[in-house]
Amino acid sequence: MTRPTFAYIDLQALQHNAQWLKHQCKGSKLMCVVKADAYGHSLALVAPALADIADGFAVAHSAEGIELRALNADVPILILEGAFEPEDVELAYQYRLTLALTNIHQVNDYLARPSQQRPSVWLKVDTGMHRLGLSETQLTTLCESHQLPADTVIFTHFSDADTDAIKTRLQLAKLTELGRRYGLGMSAANSPACLHYPESHLDWVRPGYAIYGGCPFDTLDPNLQPVMKVHTRIHSIRSLQSGECVGYGSTWCAQQPTRIATLPIGYADGYPRSIKSATPVWLHNRSVPIVGRVSMDLITIDVTQVPQAAEGDLVELWGDNIRLHTLAQHNDLSGYEIMARIPKRLRRSSDWLL
Repeated sequence: MTRPTFAYIDLQALQHNAQWLKHQCKGSKLMCVVKADAYGHSLALVAPALADIADGFAVAHSAEGIELRALNADVPILILEGAFEPEDVELAYQYRLTLALTNIHQVNDYLARPSQQRPSVWLKVDTGMHRLGLSETQLTTLCESHQLPADTVIFTHFSDADTDAIKTRLQLAKLTELGRRYGLGMSAANSPACLHYPESHLDWVRPGYAIYGGCPFDTLDPNLQPVMKVHTRIHSIRSLQSGECVGYGSTWCAQQPTRIATLPIGYADGYPRSIKSATPVWLHNRSVPIVGRVSMDLITIDVTQVPQAAEGDLVELWGDNIRLHTLAQHNDLSGYEIMARIPKRLRRSSDWLL
C-alpha cells in the first residue's frame, strides 16, 4: 500500500500566477526561475506547464540547464551561476544554454573560445549585493574591448527589494546607467520587484518564488495562488490522560484528557523539524494544532475539538487553507527554504493522488 503523503502540484494555479505576473510586467519578457527542481515543485511538471507562457527559463547551473533542455528543445535557458570550468562553456554551446558571466575567470574562459563557438551570454554586474557580478571596471573593459553577441543582456540581483526601497532604486540606477551606456538589454526584477517596482521591469523580469504562489512580503498578495498543496491522512488516533506526553523529548504534555492523531509525515518529507507546537494543519474544515516535536517520519496533532476525526481522514499541511506563507511566518522560517528543501521522498503529482 502506498504511503498516503504527497504534494499536489496545481498546474492551473501555476499558469495563473505566471500569466498574472506577465500582465503585471507588461512590456517585459518573462523568465521563469525554475532552479532547485522548480523550487521543489518538480521541473518535469513545471517546465511543460509554463512552456506557452514563459519567454525563457533560469536555472542555477549547467546540469539543471541540460535537464531542462531535454524537456524543451527551443526555449532560452539562462545559467545563473555561469560556468565553473571551461568544459561548462562547451556544454553551454552544445546545448544552446545562455551563460551568465559573473567574474573575470568566466569572462576569460568565454573569450578563450573562437567567436563562432561562444554561447549566448548575460553579463552580471555587482550593483550592491556583493555575492556575484563583474565590477564596473571589469564590465567596461569587456564591453569596450570585445564584440558581444547582439542578444547580450546586462543584469543584476536586488539584495533588499522586499525591505529597502532606497537601496533597490540605487541598484537599479547603477544597472540602467551601464545598460544604456553600452546599448545592452537589461534585467533586474525578481519576485518582490515584479510586484512593487514597475520601473525595474526593463527588458526581462525573473520571478521565482511568486510563480509558485509565494509572497515575499509580510502580507499575502491575493492574486497569487498556492501551487504546492501537501496532504496526508490520519494514521492512528489515541487518547491521552492529563499529564501524559507525546513525542521525542516529551516537549508537549496533555493538560486534560486529549485525543491525539498521528500523521505519516515528518522532516524527511520536508516538513521542518523546527515547527513549533500549535502550528495549524487543516482537518474537517478547521485548523487544529500540532503538538510535540516533528520527527523524521511522523507528527502528532490535537484532535480533541474534532470528535468526528477518524483514521484515514484527509489533512492539509499547507495549501489552500493553511498557506505556506502562514506556516513560515508562524515559525520564523523562510517559505523559500521550505519549498527548496522538499526531498524526492515526498511524492509530487499534478493529479490528485488521495
